[in-house]
Amino acid sequence: MSRGRSHRSVTYADLAMDRFRNWPLKPCRADCRPGRALAVPGLQIVHFHQGDLAEVFLTGKVIGRLTAALATSGRVDIAPGTDWVQVHLDTDGDLFLLQSLVSLAIQANDPGQRSHSRAPSACPQARPRSQRPRGPVEPSIV
Repeated sequence: MSRGRSHRSVTYADLAMDRFRNWPLKPCRADCRPGRALAVPGLQIVHFHQGDLAEVFLTGKVIGRLTAALATSGRVDIAPGTDWVQVHLDTDGDLFLLQSLVSLAIQANDPGQRSHSRAPSACPQARPRSQRPRGPVEPSIV
């Protein structure tokens, strides 16, 4: 039984990049290489580092409001100590979830609304392997 695509030549990360083609996002190289990213002016909000995993910069405030829903989805890992969540992309439904989270990230990181009181936290991929999360974890509320 297929969970989505039957052909693996195109990854879900590739499909996600294509879905965001007409969004107000600029494709670029991820600051914490390797990988690709999508950015709003002055800030990367989506990273694709490996296979079918996307990282979305939501902010601690948004993550705090959505922790229960994100944790119970089984598709999202909340990285402790960061403003990022990781979305596992294995089905078309995961792409819709990613689109919803990216929409929230765009709103939360609107340059006119963005707080400049602190720098954004590094994405989970940029952390040393020993500090990377291994499943849903309660975030610290900022």
